[in-house]
Amino acid sequence: MVERMYRFAAGDKKQKSGRTIDLVLVRHGTTSWNIAKRYVGHADPGLAAFASEELMPLRKQLSGGRFAAVWSSDLRRCRETLLLAAPKLAVSARQDERLREMDFGEWDGCTYEMLKEQPVYRAWIDRPQQVTPPGGESWNAFAARVHEVIETIVQQVTAEGVTAEAGVTGEQGTVPVVLVITHGGVIRQMASMLGATEAFWDLSVPPGGMITLRVQAGLEGLAGRQVSYPFSIFTR
Repeated sequence: MVERMYRFAAGDKKQKSGRTIDLVLVRHGTTSWNIAKRYVGHADPGLAAFASEELMPLRKQLSGGRFAAVWSSDLRRCRETLLLAAPKLAVSARQDERLREMDFGEWDGCTYEMLKEQPVYRAWIDRPQQVTPPGGESWNAFAARVHEVIETIVQQVTAEGVTAEAGVTGEQGTVPVVLVITHGGVIRQMASMLGATEAFWDLSVPPGGMITLRVQAGLEGLAGRQVSYPFSIFTR
């Protein structure tokens, strides 16, 4: 994976106006549709029966974590993931439909085998940025709402301020840490649009997995890179 970050030169005014947060991005646990290899966008299946066991490692990672904010997709599989992995945080979580997976329209619930003979589907596979699923969401619309929700999170968290207990302290001072429960496509889009990966398909996060993106908002827009650190440094 190629990791990039748009750095501002020392003394540059952009650096002074920048705002930085860490997004801990968690992909929801496995659903029966994932097992059947069905497209699952805005459809709302719950987690599979083994989800509690599957999410145990995530629960241990998040245990005791103190976050500046907690956000979640409003779809059932994300809400259930948060309840199983961090039940104490679920109470204060903000649910936002902008964190939903891409809307696959008429293809929701279908498999590749069911769709592979359709010309529109074949065109979408080859050129997803130019072709929209019937009754679904265009790539531009998907990208726009993901970008918008990142901006909203950055604005709200930095406006509210953060204590040392809800952030990571380093060279940039105390960086707010925000937990986000969302979907595989959203995580891929965030990473690629922020410059943490070269392309959408460069990143794959398994169900119940997570990555952390350090996001910087400056005069030139949003940029970021993937970071890692032991969660023990901000648990109390």
